[in-house]
Amino acid sequence: MKKTLVLLTALLTVSLAWAQQLPDGGFEEWKTGKTHQGTTYDDLANPFWQTLNVLSTLPPEMGTGPVVVFKEQGKHGYCPKMESNELTLGEKTIFLPGVVGAITVIIDKQTAQFGRPYTGRPEALKGVMKYKPVNGDSAAIFVEVYKTSESGQRQMITRNEVIYKEAVADWTEFNIPLDYLSDETPDSICVLFVSSAGYDFDDLFNCKGQVGSTLWVDDCRFVIDGNDPGAPETANEVLNTLQVRAYPNPATDVLNVTVEENAQLTVFDQAGRVLLQQPVQAGENALNITELKAGFYTYRVANAQKNGCGKFIKR
Repeated sequence: MKKTLVLLTALLTVSLAWAQQLPDGGFEEWKTGKTHQGTTYDDLANPFWQTLNVLSTLPPEMGTGPVVVFKEQGKHGYCPKMESNELTLGEKTIFLPGVVGAITVIIDKQTAQFGRPYTGRPEALKGVMKYKPVNGDSAAIFVEVYKTSESGQRQMITRNEVIYKEAVADWTEFNIPLDYLSDETPDSICVLFVSSAGYDFDDLFNCKGQVGSTLWVDDCRFVIDGNDPGAPETANEVLNTLQVRAYPNPATDVLNVTVEENAQLTVFDQAGRVLLQQPVQAGENALNITELKAGFYTYRVANAQKNGCGKFIKR
């Protein structure tokens, strides 16, 4: 129990509000990445969310993927456009759904882990969506809340999902209520938006769907203690985001970090533990990562006025 509380404290330091409202549910925080071919793409910057865009940074022998999530004008400010696609790996063609979720992609195992630390009990997930299916495809919006038992087994204490089988041309509200199986305080949550509902994140090779099916979501938030914060009142809100880019990704010994202003850089592992901290100057900085184990990491840069974040893989 003590170990769990330490991990949650560390992760809540990164996520700021993960114990209460849905982090960046308006999807206004974005960063720029670079594919293996060298072209740039937009990706969500808040570490609560991950997409399959990270696959586009891989070399061909590991399966260079397409960009499947794009930054677009939403109902208020920006929103993610999730468009299903496929990649070729050797003689295999692998279907990739467009997805935004509280997931962690494990590239070397072709799988993804569900969930982020979270201690609230939301009563519903609300937001707006649009959908353009291809050849009878369907989209899914999914919420699942968990509690880890004393034996270390994660147990689901509430779950709900809505499936869209028809086109939704205009922004349409959704409301997904959550009924709990126990009075326990949760310790993690997964929220998932997928443009093709035949996803299988235990084995990414088994995902099913149609190339081109497209889902948009915006203004997503939790209803907590009967309170709905509602959608933003103003569009195109300007956030104090610090622009940052890290490359190469994956990296081996040195990660180059380019930032627009002087800041403090912090690197976290998947459990939210702080592994590295160092000041960075405006421009390019070299971060020695030789002591890190191979795996997936998140980073945060922050100064008194702005902050930014991202992800990288250590080979």
